[in-house]
Formats: sequence, structure tokens, C-alpha cells
Amino acid sequence: MSRARRKTPIFGVTTATSDHPWKKAASRKVRRQVKLALTATLDGDLFVGKHWELVNPWSSETDGQHWWAKAGPKNMRK
Repeated sequence: MSRARRKTPIFGVTTATSDHPWKKAASRKVRRQVKLALTATLDGDLFVGKHWELVNPWSSETDGQHWWAKAGPKNMRK
């Protein structure tokens, strides 16, 4: 991936390498709630319906993004 470049200079706020473990756990929670709602009623009326009511997006490792206007070529590489 030596030629892969970012198009916009937006970076995560913290030094975490990836959100993958948090996203995996959050998706698992949502899928579990959907499965429970579907087993309770076949049409899924008991499901909350909002993804962020089940998981808090601010609890992730990179809890936000920041625009870095003076990002150099080294920082724009993926």
C-alpha cells in the first residue's frame, strides 16, 4: 500500500491504532439485541431501533476526529 494516500487530512484524536475491536464488540451487542427482539416477536417490534441507544460512540478508542490542515506527505500515507 505504498501508493495509498488520504484525500483529506482527517485523523483520529488519540493514539489508538484501530477502532476494530470496539466496532466488533458494538456490532455484537446490536446483533444480540436484534436477535432477542426477533425471537420475542417474529416481526421485531421490541427492537430499540437506534444503534447508538445500545452503544456509546464516545467510548471507542478513537473517540473523535480532527482536521489537521498542515499534515505533511508522510502523515497523508495510509
